[in-house]
Amino acid sequence: MPDFNKPSIIDVNGVKLAVYEQRPQGVAKPWPLILCHGMPELAYSWRHQFEPLAAAGFHVIAVDMRGVGHSQVLPDKTDYTLAKRLGDMCGLLDHFDYQQAVFIGHDFGGTIVWGMGLYYPERVKALCACNSPFADMPMNPLDLYNQLYGPDNYFAYFQTQACEAKFNEDPARTFRFYARRDTGQGTNLSRSRQHDAESIAHVHWIHDDESTWPGEVLLSDEELDYYASAYGATGFGGALNWYRCLPLDYEHQKRVYPDGLPTITVPVLAVGSELDFIAAHHFYDLLDGYCSDWKKVVIENAGHWTQQEQPQALNAVLLEWLQTVAP
Repeated sequence: MPDFNKPSIIDVNGVKLAVYEQRPQGVAKPWPLILCHGMPELAYSWRHQFEPLAAAGFHVIAVDMRGVGHSQVLPDKTDYTLAKRLGDMCGLLDHFDYQQAVFIGHDFGGTIVWGMGLYYPERVKALCACNSPFADMPMNPLDLYNQLYGPDNYFAYFQTQACEAKFNEDPARTFRFYARRDTGQGTNLSRSRQHDAESIAHVHWIHDDESTWPGEVLLSDEELDYYASAYGATGFGGALNWYRCLPLDYEHQKRVYPDGLPTITVPVLAVGSELDFIAAHHFYDLLDGYCSDWKKVVIENAGHWTQQEQPQALNAVLLEWLQTVAP
């Protein structure tokens, strides 16, 4: 497993990215695995995947996305568009002299793997989205969420400086709010255990007394300290800017594909979780309209943080799939 306190710092498109890697003991397979984390997360979120995936013969690479962790924090919101984050992934492949990779993304890291499949399919051997359903947006995503879920939705709150200030006020508390395991009464992501407007407005519960938060913290003190220290150093602004760029990402998509999205033809694995009610696994059932070669797997007894809640189950699913798509 890599030392998550001592990443390699590489220059990609003028941006310094923190990279963590583990190579197999023998000859590596031709395609590396690029692990893309979500929000609020880090490459560290994949700590349970490095060793089993490398043991299967893969060069495993994870990166702190621009704006978080040991990677460079950039000053402008427009530095965080999907187009630039996809450019980071292509630059990462070029740095290691790979033509293609298997991309595996969780949560908002899923936007990267889906984006690679749409915009750079020639660089993708296969892709896996964990807790990150995909569908074409009929309008600006911020407008769509306001229309579907009302003005208190988390996309809307993420646009505000008040949200950023609250997250930055006490990073450890922010991670205790998010990284929770469902013990039968939901979590701060969904107290109703339904994909509904109340759940999509979940972020406002961060203002409540911590004693009212359902579920239990799934991180050890050491793990919590790692996340809190990292985000304490950078703040949450970079990660929130990924969401603040959603209108720009939508405009870019419409410029590139004015007549609608192309079919994603690379093999796709869609991983959902039984107890994830935000990125609910039933939304993957829409993929027939977007992907020509895909399969869905649902991890039992896991919420939104699958690779940390049920790492062995996820690793088994990934390894079985990789035997087929990247033998």
